[in-house]
Amino acid sequence: MFKRLLWVITSSLLILNLGCNKIWSSLPLPKDIAPPQSQSQPKSQTSSDPSTVPQGLIGLPLPLSPFSKATPADITQLEQVVVDLINEDRLKAGLSIVTWDVTAAKSARQHVLEEANNGYISHWGMDGEKPQHRYTLAGGLDAVDENESVTLWLEGGFRGVSKEQLKTIVSEHQSAMINEQPPNNGHRQNILDPHHTGVGVALAVGKYGVAMAQEFTNNYSVITQPPLTATPGSTITLKGKINQGYKIQGIYGVWESLPKPMTREQLMQTHSYSDPSWDNLHFFAKPQGKGYYISTPSGNVSAHNISVDNQGNFSVQVPLVKSHALDYLTIEIAPNNKPKDTFYAAQFVIKL
Repeated sequence: MFKRLLWVITSSLLILNLGCNKIWSSLPLPKDIAPPQSQSQPKSQTSSDPSTVPQGLIGLPLPLSPFSKATPADITQLEQVVVDLINEDRLKAGLSIVTWDVTAAKSARQHVLEEANNGYISHWGMDGEKPQHRYTLAGGLDAVDENESVTLWLEGGFRGVSKEQLKTIVSEHQSAMINEQPPNNGHRQNILDPHHTGVGVALAVGKYGVAMAQEFTNNYSVITQPPLTATPGSTITLKGKINQGYKIQGIYGVWESLPKPMTREQLMQTHSYSDPSWDNLHFFAKPQGKGYYISTPSGNVSAHNISVDNQGNFSVQVPLVKSHALDYLTIEIAPNNKPKDTFYAAQFVIKL
C-alpha cells in the first residue's frame, strides 16, 4: 500500500518527483567528497511482495568538516529533536503527541549503527531480522511500525558530521517524509497514524554516513511477557489487560520462515516490509469465537474463544505453529464506540 519515490532537494529546497533513477542535485561538493546517497523506507502493511515497491532517494548536498564532529551527547539530544519535529507535525494535523519509548529506541540502535557502518538501508538487518522481531527481543510488548532513512557517502570521503550538519540531515529527512504525497506517502501515514502513542528514535553516525530509525508504538495494553523462544507445536498462555474503552477484535498467529543472513547487496535490494502473509495464518481467536473461521489456502482456521472480563483482562491458549519458524502473535483492538476502527495493540515474535 505504501510506495516510495525519488526525491531530490535543490538549493531552494524545492522537492521534485523524479521517478526511480538516482539523480543528484547540481550543488557543488568538495572535490574529495562523493554525493551523499540518502534513502528512506516505510513499512508496507499490505504488500506481501516488498520487492515490487520502488526505492526512495533523497539527495542532500552537504559540505563536510573534518574538524567538528557530533558527540554521543549531541546524537542523544538530536534524537529528542526528531521527536519534537514528529510532534510538531502531529499537532498540525490535530493529533495527540507521541511520547518517548525507550524500548523502541533501544530495539533500533544496533541496526542503525550497522547501516551507517556498512553502507546500506533496509528494514532487514544483516542477520535477516525485521523490526518486529528486533522490538520483541528488546523487550517490546506493543505493536511497532518503523520509518528508516539514511544519508550515505558510498564512494568515500566521509569523515563525520558536526552537530549542526547532523541536525540539518534529520530535519530534512523529517520534512521530506511529512511532505510525501499519495500514493507514495508511507512515511507520512506512519508519522500521522492517530493510533500511535509512543516513538523511539535511533540515530547513528558510522563509517559511511548517517542512519536514522523512527519506531512508532501503540500502547493500549499490559501484557504478560510471552517467551522469546518455544518448541514447535507447543502451546503458550497469552494473557494481559486491554485499556478501558477498547475491545479485543481478534488475536492472530501467523508464521514466516526463520531469518537468514543477508549481504549488503541483498539488503540494498529490499524495500518496504510487512507482516507475514495472511496465507500463513494458523491461529485465530476472538471473544465469543465459536462458529467463526477464516479461510486460508491451507484450509479454514476456526476461531478459538478469548476469555475477557469486564475490566479488559483476557487469557487465551495459543497453539504455536508446528515447524521451525518465527510465529507472530498479534492482538487487534478497536474503540468501543468505533468497532470498525481496528488496529494492532500488541505484537510478539516467538522463535520456534
